[in-house]
Amino acid sequence: MPRQVDHAARRRDIGAAVLKIAAERGFREATIRAVASAVGASTSQVTHYVSGRDELIRIAVRHEIETRQAQITELLADSDRPLRALVEWAVLGAGPDAQRIWLAIVLGARTEPIVRAELEEFNRWWDAAVRRLAGSPGAADVVDVLVDGLVLAGFEAPEQWTPERRLRVVDAVLAPLGAR
Repeated sequence: MPRQVDHAARRRDIGAAVLKIAAERGFREATIRAVASAVGASTSQVTHYVSGRDELIRIAVRHEIETRQAQITELLADSDRPLRALVEWAVLGAGPDAQRIWLAIVLGARTEPIVRAELEEFNRWWDAAVRRLAGSPGAADVVDVLVDGLVLAGFEAPEQWTPERRLRVVDAVLAPLGAR
């Protein structure tokens, strides 16, 4: 009797391997051969689930983006201070592994057209959400710079930029904006 394979789970495993490789070594290293090695499969087994490297990258990045969008949507639905909750989530809540993956996505967008296209789509969604919550384009720009800066500060100097310090900055910046 042939072995039953959960195709959706296998594609998720393949996507997770792509993102792990990208976070550690960059998207250029996320080849079909490297992914096959990471999941303990042959290259032909990987290409059974994806038609080529572009689809491999697209599936992984899209799944990551959809996962984060779902988290954000749920977070905003449950919050009485949605902008503050969104910023806190972006700065701290996704966790260091997710932030490393997002850094890889941002850096990978410079050289990988597939990654760039997926990131641009997410950025349009993010910008619309931030503009809606911030109330003005200027306030939305401040929020974007705040998030980018605090995420990078957390990478560069985590001992100095503790979660508590980053949240104090979030509150100090959002208060004059009258942000909820």
